[in-house]
Amino acid sequence: MNANLKSLFSTLRKFADLLGVLFFVVAFGGFIAQVFMRYVMNRPLAWTEEFVMIAFIWAVFWAAAFMVRIKEHVSFDVLYDVLSDNGRRAFAIFAMVVLLIAFGLLIPHTWDYLAFLTRKNSPVMRLPMEWIYGCYLVFLVSFSAQGLHRLFGLMGRNWRHHI
Repeated sequence: MNANLKSLFSTLRKFADLLGVLFFVVAFGGFIAQVFMRYVMNRPLAWTEEFVMIAFIWAVFWAAAFMVRIKEHVSFDVLYDVLSDNGRRAFAIFAMVVLLIAFGLLIPHTWDYLAFLTRKNSPVMRLPMEWIYGCYLVFLVSFSAQGLHRLFGLMGRNWRHHI
């Protein structure tokens, strides 16, 4: 990979990290505002609960899609850890193929569901529901791309870097 492409990916990763932190800070700030207004001021705000839920949903799926590398996600690695490098490679290839099949099946159904949601808005803030839950499609596509990249890496010359 050339230096310009590495620099671009590094910049995009930093931007994704910054945006993920922003989603979390916004969710936390909304939560603090909700608690303060409800228990200190005794004047609960109607929008804060929905706002916090939306920001948290985006924070979680954004982090899973862009901030946590595919090898760092939660996994059942008891068997994986006792295998040789070749065994780990085979296991990782199998896992990536299963992931790609599963996510490949989920993407069109998620797209269809988001299209169904275009007729609905959130109850309090009146935000389009496809914007709220569109982060799941972003997660599916991004994670599939990462899985595809890892699968090709596992089949290449430098496969040990990807196990």
